[in-house]
Amino acid sequence: MHRFIHLPAFVVLAASHVCLAAEPVSSIALYYYERPPYMVAHQDGKATGITADVAGKALARAGIAFTWNLMPAKRQLATIEHNTGRDCGVGWFKNPQREAFGQFSHPIYHDKPPVVIARGGFDAHTDSLAQLLKRPGLQVLVKEGLTYGSYINDLLKNSKAHVTSITVEQPQLVRMIAAGRADIMFAPREEADYLVTTQESGNESAHVVGFSDVPNGEARHLFCSRQVDAATMAKINAAIDQIAP
Repeated sequence: MHRFIHLPAFVVLAASHVCLAAEPVSSIALYYYERPPYMVAHQDGKATGITADVAGKALARAGIAFTWNLMPAKRQLATIEHNTGRDCGVGWFKNPQREAFGQFSHPIYHDKPPVVIARGGFDAHTDSLAQLLKRPGLQVLVKEGLTYGSYINDLLKNSKAHVTSITVEQPQLVRMIAAGRADIMFAPREEADYLVTTQESGNESAHVVGFSDVPNGEARHLFCSRQVDAATMAKINAAIDQIAP
């Protein structure tokens, strides 16, 4: 014969609270793509670089578990917009379109002024990017899904140049410029200097050109899905404020 023991209600409630407290909080999936010197993949699955280092240190300092995940930029945006998990992309610029479906952390890095990477033999004949982009027949490559800052984006909207958007990553764009398939592309100064000094440009067949009218670069952030709750974002932001350059 089975004997049923009736426990007091407060004992049952206490036990349920213990179970709830023992449930682990899900970690954050931290997405990045190869973009030296901002983000560089390693064989152990982790990432390092200008923005990757700050992101990893911030989450560690905040006591938040996370995993590094290598993912193309366009797919990161789709994943964050679908909002099915605790997902954050590293090093994104803030704009109204993205704010409509995700949330941004405090800045993890501020870029230097963006520059142009030009094919060998190309001469801008001006120190104004606005004037250069008024030149008919100018061939410009941009990476689909990336923004180059509000100033350049606005210039491109009214440009007389021929602008081609493609899905390859920045190093492949540089190789296309070096091969003469277009005149110029855009990059932050940090990235441009890296790309043209690591043989991505094909033995100095591309060069960096700066312009006096281009303002300082914009801030880069963690861009997170709505599944990342407000308390977690507050911890991340507090940690970023302590360590971000």
